[in-house]
Amino acid sequence: MSTQLIFGRDVQGYNADAPQFSTDIWTATLAAGTAASITVPSSHSKWIMNVTVQPNGWCWVSRTTTAAIPAGGSFATSSSDLAVGTQEFQRTVFAGNVISFITANMTCDVKVSFQYTTI
Repeated sequence: MSTQLIFGRDVQGYNADAPQFSTDIWTATLAAGTAASITVPSSHSKWIMNVTVQPNGWCWVSRTTTAAIPAGGSFATSSSDLAVGTQEFQRTVFAGNVISFITANMTCDVKVSFQYTTI
């Protein structure tokens, strides 16, 4: 059964940013320059995706196309977001979305978890 995103409350009843462990978790070791993808579960329509990247690692993430590593020394439009191992990467996603990941590192360990939301 999937885990609903419900934040814990402190003793005063305020949001304590303490969600439950997810039951929808996937992991992968990305290889340099090889895109990997995951499909958002279809048991609920709206999800919060949490991506955790190994310390000192990074990867590019896209919900609309195959993730791409930037090419060249000038700015260009992109549909890929950067996820790094020093910060949380969370996005709202929807059932059936195909999320793509890629890294230029030799390898990069990535964990993706989903919690459904009704908001």
